[in-house]
Formats: sequence, structure tokens, C-alpha cells
Amino acid sequence: MDNNRPKLTSLHINTYALSQGLDMMAGQIPTQYLMMFCTDFLGISPIAYGSAMGIAKTFDFFICIFAGPIIEKSNGKHGKYISWLRILTCTLFFGNLIQLFDTSGFITNPTIKLFIVCCGYMMYHGSKNFSATVRGSLVRKLAGANMEDRRKLTTRQSQVSAAVSIISSAITLPSISLVEKLTGSPTLGYFIVAAVFSTSFLICNIIFIKLAAPFDPPQAVNKAGKTASVKDLFESIFTNKQMLILVITYTLFNIGSQINAGVTAYFFRVTGTFGQYALVQTIRSLVAFGASVVVPPIGKKLGKKTSLVIGRYMWAASLLFIYVFALKKDGSANLVMMTIGLCLSRVAMYTYTPFGVNYWLDCAEYGYYTTGKDRRGFAAAVMNIPTKIGMAIGGTAVGYLVAWSGYIVPEGATVGYFEHMNRYMMVIGLIPAIVGIASAVLTQFFYKLTDEEAAAYAKANAEKDAQIEA
Repeated sequence: MDNNRPKLTSLHINTYALSQGLDMMAGQIPTQYLMMFCTDFLGISPIAYGSAMGIAKTFDFFICIFAGPIIEKSNGKHGKYISWLRILTCTLFFGNLIQLFDTSGFITNPTIKLFIVCCGYMMYHGSKNFSATVRGSLVRKLAGANMEDRRKLTTRQSQVSAAVSIISSAITLPSISLVEKLTGSPTLGYFIVAAVFSTSFLICNIIFIKLAAPFDPPQAVNKAGKTASVKDLFESIFTNKQMLILVITYTLFNIGSQINAGVTAYFFRVTGTFGQYALVQTIRSLVAFGASVVVPPIGKKLGKKTSLVIGRYMWAASLLFIYVFALKKDGSANLVMMTIGLCLSRVAMYTYTPFGVNYWLDCAEYGYYTTGKDRRGFAAAVMNIPTKIGMAIGGTAVGYLVAWSGYIVPEGATVGYFEHMNRYMMVIGLIPAIVGIASAVLTQFFYKLTDEEAAAYAKANAEKDAQIEA
């Protein structure tokens, strides 16, 4: 073990978590509103949006595949991971803003407008491929082989993200509406609020970079990882049966999650309850924060696998609840039932999200122990793959599913409606729930790694590393 490592303090843990939370807060605006922004304000059809995003997200997936090997080969003068964070802080900032920039004032062609949106999307999410990998890898750098410190980092990250979401849920839509009233522009508010959130992330991430730098000093040339390749990345998955199962189950969940998240805002808009959306989001975020505080100790006792299985079943059940109860027979919204369903889905996710990247690090430790080949540096990169596949499949499907539901925006209007509201309710609830159940079943029966085994593997691997260094 390395006794010369810097000491991990609460300041490191909290700044790591806050910078991640603010990044999530900034990115949540396009995540929730981008499709609606394009269809209702930029005049882009759901089919055109889905097709263009399908292309953009396919490219994004390939960037994700190459991100891990590129990072592992790198040896920047500010450290392997810190060097990347310095660059990505800027690209994340500008990519987020470009997505919500209204070009209607000087561009009339919908195709060109959509192309600019896709460029911003690619810039932001392409950067996220590297950022998510780097931040996940930094957990091992910051905590070493200490499993409790790893858990503290990811748990605090989930708690801070939940707390930040309360603020963003409460102020995002009111702030957007305020800007619209002051400027008369229905779109400028999205851009300005995203800019404020993105600036907060920019400042906090710069502070985190300075604090984390001692944990990631520049490597010697012969340790730069020059043999890292895409082949190594895929071998880290396909030679590790536990990692493979994790990839499959997370991919299924992310497909369902992307479908649900991409169409939720439409529910409030077409039912005439968009003014209550901020309140519902705030309630959901308050419940999520409570879950992030209460659930982790329970999850620690249950173990990572049991927490993951329970969380996936609960998430699927919450979406079935929305499908059955959120819409009244007369076509109006049942906001109480919709709020309950959204809150239950968030509680379900906080059953296991506090463990975060630790699922992937555990599998990587298992792979190193059983094969003798150290591919732990790819763990965070592999973690990002299911997210990107989910975005490519689920995020692309959203456009086609909205079109299948018959979404129409009348000429001259900024609010549309669904010709087939029953189909839309299947899209927001039933379809993602089915995918979620499949993910839960596969996890329950095929993911075998226990917390005790993972801790033993990490300890044995750390001892092996110490012997090699000696």
C-alpha cells in the first residue's frame, strides 16, 4: 500500500460531488426540454428530430468507445485525468449552451437549425464521454483501494445531485417564464437559465481540479498506458462475465429511462398543466433528496446487488403506475397520481445510484483478480457505454414514438397535442416499464458478485500492485 498518498478529506469529497451535481443540473435542461424546444419553438418535426438525433447519437456512441483507450494512452503534463478535466470544463460549458440557442431570428431553414442543435449536442455529449470516464476513474485515484472511501465519494455525489435537483426543479421553469415576460421571447429563458447553471459548474469544477491535482500527478513516460486500445476495452467486457451482465442490464435500463425522460415534459404541456410542472419536479426532487439520505445505509446492509435488483423492479412498477393512473378517463391530468409515480421512480433509482461507479470498479477488480490482466482503468469507460447505447436507441426512438402518438403543433401555435393519447401513455409508462423489468430479471439471476468478494479482490489486487512497484 502507498503510504505517501495525499489524505482524502471531506473537502475533496464534497467538491467532487458538487461539481458533478452542478454539471448534472446544467445538462438537465436540454435533457428534459430539448425535443420540445425543437418541435414547439424551432419548427422541427418529431421525425426529423428523431432521425437527426439518431445520427448524432450513433457518432456519440463511437466517441464513447474510443474515449477510454484515448484516455488510458494519455499522459498529460497535469496528470492523466486532471489534464482532461481542464479541457472538458470548457467544452461542456459551450456545448450545453449551443443546444438551446434559438437560431430562428436569422435562420429559417429547419434543417440548418437542427444541424446546429446536433453540433451542440455532439460537443456536450462527446465531452461527457471523456468526462464521465475521467471522473469515474478519479474515484479509484482519490480513494485508492479503500472501499469505504469509494462508497463515500459516490454516496455523497448522489446526495448532492439530489439536493441540487431541488434547487433546479424549483427555479428552472419560473426563471424561464420570468425571462420570457421580461424579454417577450419564449426561448431566451432556456438559454439564459442554462448559461447560469453552466457557469456555476464551470467555477466549481475549476476548484475541484485544483484540489484533486495532488492525487493525479503526471506519470512517467513508461507508465503512460500506450498499449491501451479499443480491443482492450472490449476484452475488459467480454472476458469478464460479471462486467458483461452489468453492461447488458444497464443498457436495457438506460433505453427505458431515455424514452421516459424524453417525453415527460409533453405530459404537462398537452394537458394544460405546464405551470404546475415546476412544483411537481420540486416535490420529486425533495423526495429524491430524502431517499439519498435514508436509503444508502439501508443499501449498505442489503448489498449492492440486492439494492440494484430492488431498485430496478421499483422503477418499472412506478412507470406502470403512471401508465395506469396518471391520466383520467376524460383526458385530463391526474397530477396527484403523476407526482406519486414520478416520486416513486426517483426513490427507486436512489436505491442503487449511491453506489455509482463502484459496481463497475468491483467488476474490474474481479476481472484483474481472475485473469491477471489489469484493465481496471477501463471500468469508468465501460460504465459510460450502456448510457450511450441507451441514448442512441432510446433517445432516437423518442422522436418516432412521439410521431407514432400523433403529436401535432397547429400552424401558428406553440403548444401541440396528441391525436392518440393512449399511445403516448404507453410511451411514457408501459414501454419503458417492460424494458425495466427485463433489466431487473437479468440482474437478479445472472449478476453474482457480492460486496465481500469485491472487497477481497480489491485488497488482493492492491497487495499485488505494491509488490510490483517494490
